[in-house]
Amino acid sequence: MPVQLVVENMNVLLDGKNVLRDVAVTAEAGKILALMGKTGSGKSTFLRVINRMAEQYGAEVSGNITLDGSSIFMMKQAELRKRVGLVFTEPVLFSGTVSQNITAGLKLQGIRKKNELEEAAEETLQRMGYWEDFKDELRSDAHDLTRSQAQVICIARSLCLHPELLLMDEPTRMTDTMTSIRLEEMLFNLKKDCTVVIAVHSPQLAGRIADKTAMMEEGQILEWGKTSDLFFHPKHDHTLSFVSA
Repeated sequence: MPVQLVVENMNVLLDGKNVLRDVAVTAEAGKILALMGKTGSGKSTFLRVINRMAEQYGAEVSGNITLDGSSIFMMKQAELRKRVGLVFTEPVLFSGTVSQNITAGLKLQGIRKKNELEEAAEETLQRMGYWEDFKDELRSDAHDLTRSQAQVICIARSLCLHPELLLMDEPTRMTDTMTSIRLEEMLFNLKKDCTVVIAVHSPQLAGRIADKTAMMEEGQILEWGKTSDLFFHPKHDHTLSFVSA
């Protein structure tokens, strides 16, 4: 089921630099929150903090971050990552078949029965609307896929675990136009199953898919709220300049 993410007073220090400062934002359960901003504004770091991946790279994180009222820092990282999926901009595939890539997370959880894994892969692709595209490719080498196909499979790998919160770092930046359109449509259908936080460089993408949007610049959230309000009644000059472009 979707969860509410609440971030209060988040600060992140990395290599002696304060890369996120006093960040506060809420992703409502069953909604899409877009983090909008140019490269280097702190969007990717924000996502990695929520997934607790930033800590692995030496980031010092402070603040209050909760999923449905429970602090992410009180959870074991393995347990948190069952609940929180993360999709990167550049698709990363493992050695093996398409099916094995989709179910890699389930194997880490101890599921080994071939029929269970195959059923999980099919269920995930059906839910995404991609079963017909990949049903004959499941036993093919994943590295034979195009970049756009690879990104779909990476998203499937996260969704196969039924995350309550899905973090996506510009997932359509490397995909072709048709794949991007279909992935946007998929996100609307996913909202009933999980909350989505998506980092976007394109204001057009935020305008099309996000219920709420946060404008980020230099590690801070300048403003956030209903996407329509940010686009038509921005409070900050930087937001106006960004969406006008």
